[in-house]
Amino acid sequence: MKKIFNSPVVTIALFEFRENIRNKWLLIYGLSFLIFSGILTYIGTGDPLQASASLLNLVLLLVPLFSLVFGSISFSEALPFHEILVALPISRRDIFLGKWIGLGTGLVLSFLLGMGAGSLIQFNIAQQGFGSYLLLLCLGCCLTFIFLSISFYVVTLARKKELIFGWMLLLWFFFFVLFDVLVFGVVLLFGDYPLEIPVLILMLLNPIDLARVMLLLKIDLAAMMGYSGALFQKYLGNTLGLFIGGGALALWTLLPAWLGLRTFQKKDL
Repeated sequence: MKKIFNSPVVTIALFEFRENIRNKWLLIYGLSFLIFSGILTYIGTGDPLQASASLLNLVLLLVPLFSLVFGSISFSEALPFHEILVALPISRRDIFLGKWIGLGTGLVLSFLLGMGAGSLIQFNIAQQGFGSYLLLLCLGCCLTFIFLSISFYVVTLARKKELIFGWMLLLWFFFFVLFDVLVFGVVLLFGDYPLEIPVLILMLLNPIDLARVMLLLKIDLAAMMGYSGALFQKYLGNTLGLFIGGGALALWTLLPAWLGLRTFQKKDL
């Protein structure tokens, strides 16, 4: 156990966590959830399930955007420090994983404190919406690490640092807005063909859509899930759908992180 806590990964992760938890932008991030979630929950206390759906929209908007932007800026600005660490007997794998774990933990803590203080106090444990609210918190944590992994991977690929911020905004716009437009266009163009399986596969390619459908399956608000969500419920059912969705989110977390790690190990710092 002592050897684990003295490992370079844990040391770097703790350093990153302490450095970032004092960052003013993380404070603003947490305060944003505190204010907006408190307002949404107060308005929807008469209907906890509807309040969870409203909070979901807040999470899907802020978590991916902030994780992409903050993660990419933090990682790119730390590259000169990584050059110093590489000169020491510390592997690039330890540097990358330590940075990823430390920064991700700080983002998750800020998110949980903001959401918890802003809305959890409004929920009664005996209420029906409490389980959905806990699922929402878990989905927010998953989305944090997913888009942090994506941001790290893009930074390791980028050749011009000044373009990174634009790439992050473009990625967020694609996942949050453009992807659904593309799916809708596919349905309109090829509506005469059986599209159930292709649309389900397309939905698995967007973590934001996955998180939305998983919570709405839990709340059982089929009318808000759209075409792809209705197919997900029809063919996979609530329990199996949540299980498959959770596995897809885990893959979304690990695959970009693994690709980013491989690229970082070969990157010329």
